[in-house]
This record gives sequence, C-alpha cells and structure tokens, in this order.
Amino acid sequence: MRRSVYAVFMCLRPLLTWSALILSSTAHALDFAAAAYSAAHRGSAVLVMQGGQERYAAAQNGYDLKRPHLLASGSKSFGCALAVALQSDGKLQLDERVSATFPSWAGDPQRASVTVRQLLQFTTGLPGQVGPQAVRLQRDLYADALATPLRYPPGERYTYGNAHLAVFGALVQAKTGEDPAAYLQRRVLDPIGARATWTRDHAGHPNLAGSAFMTARDWGRYGQLFLQGGDWEGKAVLPREVLQACFQGSAALSAYGLTWWLNRPFEGTLDADDDVSMTIARAGSVAQQIAPGAPNAVVMAAGAFNQRLYLIPEQRLVVVRYGEGGPWSDNDFLKALLGP
Repeated sequence: MRRSVYAVFMCLRPLLTWSALILSSTAHALDFAAAAYSAAHRGSAVLVMQGGQERYAAAQNGYDLKRPHLLASGSKSFGCALAVALQSDGKLQLDERVSATFPSWAGDPQRASVTVRQLLQFTTGLPGQVGPQAVRLQRDLYADALATPLRYPPGERYTYGNAHLAVFGALVQAKTGEDPAAYLQRRVLDPIGARATWTRDHAGHPNLAGSAFMTARDWGRYGQLFLQGGDWEGKAVLPREVLQACFQGSAALSAYGLTWWLNRPFEGTLDADDDVSMTIARAGSVAQQIAPGAPNAVVMAAGAFNQRLYLIPEQRLVVVRYGEGGPWSDNDFLKALLGP
C-alpha cells in the first residue's frame, strides 16, 4: 500500500511542481503589474508579503528601501493599536468617557459624553484639523485640541484630521505617564522588530495623526501583526478579541473603523479636512466604495501623497506602497495586484 501511494505521488509530483510554478509565476506577474502602476504614478516603494513571507519588494524612482518614509495620515492606524494595548494592560476602556481623565471636559455638557471609541472613530464632534498641518509649526497640539470647542454633537458626524488623535495622545500620556510614541514602540513595535520615528511639535508631542516615519518592511510587519490577529511568533502582542474593534465602522461613517479605512459601501458623512479624505471622497462619490473591485474584507491605512498599507485577509496579503503624490486609484492598484 505504501509503495502504491508513493508511486502515485511520484507520478503526480511533476504536475504538482508545475502547478506551484504556475501559481508562483502568476503571483509575480501580478506583483509586477501592481508595481508598474505604482512606478508610473510617482511611486517610491512597493512591498508584498504573503503568509508572513516577503513575496515582492522594490524601490522605485530612485528611492532606497532601507530609508524610512513619511507615513503621513497612515500614522493614524497606530491609534487603534495603542488603544488595544492600553485596554489589554488595564489602563483604559474603549467606551470610557474622556472627561473621566480630563475634568475640563466634564464641565461641558457635550464634551462630557465623548468616549475613547469616538476619538478613534473621529466622531467626537471636534473639527477635524487643529492648528497648522505641519506639526513642526504647532506650539502645543495636545493642549490646543483639548481646548477646542466641539463643532457637532458627539457621535453625529465624522470629521477627519489631527484633533481627535491629539486628544487621544494627551489621554495616553495622562494614563501612562509616558510619551505615546514611546509607549507604542515599547508595547507594540519592539515585540515585532519594527521601529517608527516621529516629528514633534514645540512641546515635544508626536502628531499621532500624521508624523510617523517607517521603512516599508517595518510598516509591513505592523500590518502583518494585525493580519495575524495580534499574534507574533506564538505570543499575543495584542488581544485578538479587542483588535476586531479596529475594523468596525460607525453610524457616522460605515467605511471608517478605529483609525483604519474599510472597503465597504459608504454610509454616513464624510467631512474632509485632509487630502486623503478628499481622494477617498472622490472615489466614493463615483463608486460609493474605496475599491469596489477588491474584496470587501480589505482594510487600509492611508496617507497623503498616496502612502498605503493594505491588509487583504482572503489572500493572506500585506501590501505597502509609498509614493510622492499625483493621481492615484486604490481600485486600479488592487485590481493589478489581485488580478481579474
């Protein structure tokens, strides 16, 4: 019996080998097609990981893969990781009120009801942007955001920008006595062998909404942590059950979770104070979805000048794309990568 099974396997082996080669060849052709689209649209780097292994990596248009790149608003995705880590460490709950930590908010009838979850959904009612876009020009981003009046009732409207995560950064600092970027590095990034550096305001605060720099491979490792449900090399860096909250949209905007974009039909509001939201709003106004040709399970972190981190669970893919601006279509890029 063993000999007959072995004989059958030996007969099938060439077919299995050819099938693997065809699949590999197809994957590389798709990688090249996606990379070509990126390069033609002022791309700097493309990285494709599948099943935790690097499948394709290329620097483009004179860039160096070892050089950290500005993530711009792609930095926002760290907000949910920070919140999940803090909840796991018993330092906060997603649905606790921000006013429990900041008494100045408790005296305001509207701000008193704002929750941590709303900070990460961008539905607090704060105006999206506080102060200059460039963090180096900010005097004290956290203090300014805390002092900013709400524009809308909490939970009613989605507003994109730096204000919500500036308040969240102040909250992390108050809860831990630690710089939020340092807490993120120690608690989340060090365990996966990744590193982020940050531009800061005059008070020394990192802008969690847009000032992180990472290499493509390090950002890819961060994406892989999420794709693996918070596990890394057999250890739970972030609890899987809490991490799922990052990918749940709100009543104010179905296509935005907790600091991650979701490839779902748009329902709700889109108040854009940032060119990332404007790009996504234009796509949504035509297709009512970020990438209608891609699986609905796709999620992404997105930054100005077309920085992208895509998670594609069905194909076990993590994809990083760096760029320097110009026209961009998430749908066209993902179509090139995933095929028809």
